[in-house]
Amino acid sequence: MKGFLVLLTLAIPALGATKVSLAQAKKFAVEHNFEVTALRNGVEEARARRGRARSAYFPKLGVAGGADTMVTQAGNQPSALAYAYGEMNLFNGFGDLSRSAITQLEVEKAELRLKRAEFRVGLDVERTFHAYLFKKLAINVKREAVGSNENHRKMAALRKRSGLAADSDVAEFDIKGSMLESDILLLEQESEETRTQLKRLLGEEVGATIEPVGELQHQHIKDSLAQLVKRIQNESEAVVVASKDVAVAAAESKVARARWMPRLDADIYAGYLPWDLRQVNPGVAMVGGKLLLKLELFSGFDTLNERREAEAKGLRAEAELKQTILTALSEMENAYRRIVTVQRRVDLEEKNEERAKKYYQSVLSEYRRGVKNSADLRVASDMLSDAMLRHDSFKFDFLTSRLDLERALGGPVETEVIPDHHSEGAKQEK
Repeated sequence: MKGFLVLLTLAIPALGATKVSLAQAKKFAVEHNFEVTALRNGVEEARARRGRARSAYFPKLGVAGGADTMVTQAGNQPSALAYAYGEMNLFNGFGDLSRSAITQLEVEKAELRLKRAEFRVGLDVERTFHAYLFKKLAINVKREAVGSNENHRKMAALRKRSGLAADSDVAEFDIKGSMLESDILLLEQESEETRTQLKRLLGEEVGATIEPVGELQHQHIKDSLAQLVKRIQNESEAVVVASKDVAVAAAESKVARARWMPRLDADIYAGYLPWDLRQVNPGVAMVGGKLLLKLELFSGFDTLNERREAEAKGLRAEAELKQTILTALSEMENAYRRIVTVQRRVDLEEKNEERAKKYYQSVLSEYRRGVKNSADLRVASDMLSDAMLRHDSFKFDFLTSRLDLERALGGPVETEVIPDHHSEGAKQEK
């Protein structure tokens, strides 16, 4: 049954490889990741602690029973005990209120860590997913180059039979074809390794024949650096957690100060009471209660040092918050500047690919007319293949840089998809 649910989740066809989209892969990984599962339980644990802290706002009710004996000169005076009681703290310097605030902050931190862990798992899946798509594109480029090279070899052999080329011209394309086949073997191995890594991120239940499907998109970032700087304090996990730690330290300082204030407790009891609570003879039920105000005058400097510790912790948390903000801003700014640079290079490489295609077509035409030789054709063909690979590699570099930026920021950035003009037009002419 468990495997059947996995099949339904990923929309697995009856036969053949499991085609998995990026959205499906991210959703499945987040649901099954062990770190995320542990953090989900951590959120429940923090919520339970919050509930326990809030229990101090309510009275404690109970019943008691047993036997009590008073020993006097006249002898033992045993009596049965059976009574109900209630206890409630009416004032303790707002200590319970501060403890409740601390547990609420811990819940918020746990929820934030869970949310950010789910986000990071999605980023890891997306990085590996894009790596696999890039490897497949590189294999396709190499295979197109193999087909073009075979066409070139045939043209060189035909020219050789006509006396217009030498044996070395044919051998040149033979060597290149063998090298391309070797490149494809390496890329296929790397592709399988990437797919294995993706399977590990998704979980062993996914199966052995997943096939990521999608496109390596050409994207531009829409957010400005100023916009991202404003988001750091609200979205960076490290910054938000450090901010919560400052608030926790402030609440702990209030808890410490509460011990310097009086404590007021109320107790009430009804029934057959023990001797220390009884004002009448045994066997008589009664109702009683007490209101007790206590103020600790000396604690061996425990409260003083507790307060000093809390204040020092608060100052440390504030300093760590400032440093965390500076670090997060630096990481985010570096990631942003890198992605802007890569974005420009993607645009340039698209133009370079178009130029390489036109150059290749021109050299191929001139080779057929006998103006260019085999070496010129091979160089033009290599230039086109390299341009196609560079274009795809920088698109992949942009996507990974975007993931680095989102990881540093702690949230997604807005991008726009640029129409890809080279997908069909830049293939080498066979």
